[in-house]
Amino acid sequence: MRSPVQNYLESIVEQCSGTEGEVASYIPELAQADPDRFGLALATVDGHVYTVGQAETCFSIQSISKPFTYALALADQGFERVAEKVDVEPSGEAFNEISLASRTGRPPNPMINAGAITAASLVAGDSTDHRFGRVLEWLGGFAGRELELDEKVYTSELTTAHRNRAIAHMLREFDILHDDPEEKLDLYVRQCAVSVNTRDLAIMAATLANGGVQPVTEKRMLEPAYVERVLSVMATCGMYDAAGDWISAVGMPAKSGVSGGIIAVLPGQVGLAVFSPRLDSHGTSARGVQVCERMSSDMDMHLMHVGRMSNTAVRSRYPLSQVSPRRSRPEADQSVLDEHAERAMVYELHGDLLFAGAEHAVRSVVDDAPDVVILDVRKVDDMADVARATLLGLRTMLREVDAAMAVVDPQGVLPDPDAGTEQASPYFDDLDSAVRWCEGEVLRRHGREPTDERTLVNEHPLLRDLSDTAREVVDELMEELHFPADEVVLELGDGFSGVHVIVEGAAIATIQDRSGRTVRLVTMNPGTSFGELALGTNGVQDTTVRTVSDLTVLRLSAEAINKITAEQPQVALEMWRAMARDAYRVAERALRSSATFG
Repeated sequence: MRSPVQNYLESIVEQCSGTEGEVASYIPELAQADPDRFGLALATVDGHVYTVGQAETCFSIQSISKPFTYALALADQGFERVAEKVDVEPSGEAFNEISLASRTGRPPNPMINAGAITAASLVAGDSTDHRFGRVLEWLGGFAGRELELDEKVYTSELTTAHRNRAIAHMLREFDILHDDPEEKLDLYVRQCAVSVNTRDLAIMAATLANGGVQPVTEKRMLEPAYVERVLSVMATCGMYDAAGDWISAVGMPAKSGVSGGIIAVLPGQVGLAVFSPRLDSHGTSARGVQVCERMSSDMDMHLMHVGRMSNTAVRSRYPLSQVSPRRSRPEADQSVLDEHAERAMVYELHGDLLFAGAEHAVRSVVDDAPDVVILDVRKVDDMADVARATLLGLRTMLREVDAAMAVVDPQGVLPDPDAGTEQASPYFDDLDSAVRWCEGEVLRRHGREPTDERTLVNEHPLLRDLSDTAREVVDELMEELHFPADEVVLELGDGFSGVHVIVEGAAIATIQDRSGRTVRLVTMNPGTSFGELALGTNGVQDTTVRTVSDLTVLRLSAEAINKITAEQPQVALEMWRAMARDAYRVAERALRSSATFG
């Protein structure tokens, strides 16, 4: 089953297929690049990567190396030592401007070439080769694999690096560099010529998004305080003289390179990378900017989007087999459910859902590939439009593989756009009703017709587990009662009035929370019972039971139970054993649910 996230990424690539811009020409090796190559990768903070196009095609990292080398300088030297050499102020100038800050005499920031050459000089090592070896290993640690130098790009770039050579000598003249500027230039050019692919860059960006921990290897690459500094500088300076437009339109810390790559970081959620060699007037991938703007808008990825993130959107996930039903079923039906219940899954979501949370939930379903899904969103506080679209996209994907999805959503946080049509999904106010639907769906998929309601009544333990003699006594004393829709059958605080077994219709049990709000506990359908739990609460009803529709029940009243107990103790013993077994079954269900929900 394909993920709707993958489908979305492929669709926007088709829609953002502009041919504006030209490849970088001032470096001969880059001038030979195929202008129509394209790669897109999205990496989550738990290490899953989506790719589109030529995401495995390698190219030189160029200026995207700058934030990572700056990070290594911070790790080697600390904040104060690095700040003595390079500032963190936006320059508003092109990446290759030959200038220093007028107030401090230092490069304005480590993202322009002057600052990047300075940052590279701060990497610890006793030679240029040693320093570059550390840079290469550092970049590989972020990518999660060994990287290599592209010798052709390195030679081509170093041969034509006249402007950068002038910048390096200027830095030496003003004592920003203290050793041979040619060596520092060589190190900088080498770092720019490291070969990467789009997938590598997305994982590197995701490492920053993950607070400095590489999502795949789980190795801490950078301390959180340094991650904050790097992302801050990327946000204000990473896109050079277009930084203001970028942070306004896209809203993510980012860095571009003249080979056509862009990385963007959404802290706590994802790392994004795009590769397309045609550049705009700022030296940034034209198509890459277009894709990033579109994704930021569609997926609520703007850093200033207000929303709370939970650690994970999936609070719990478990198969139908772990949800003990409120009612018993015929042995043949139960056998089918026991055999196939692992193919039906419940996913409970919670918190405020943005894209990353919804993606995590969708990926859980895609990985499990169940036949039947219950999506429980009762504990979701708020849902962004992109999360809603992603979850509805999941529904579409499930239908395409002949799977089904129901939603538990009493608060309406995930409205069904197809409500009222033949395409509508099953929606329920409580998990029990959804589980009942799920059981029926599993049975239908394996050739079992739905059991009629009277048979379900006969499967209730109070009736099924009695001997013929005891059943005859109980049947004689049971009375059939009818209640119209929206009528209270049992009131909170009432005394025990008997055991009610539902024959037709439905009822709900509710309680009052501390604020006085009515909370629905469960919906009860044919074959389930209510009222008997008062026997365990000193004979006092602890919930209110109200009809949802016209309701028919069989009631064994408190008086009838007392009569059987007094006059036919053997029958009473059977009856009490049956009710005790059912009570233990309900208790087990509650304990299992509590353990599952944590």
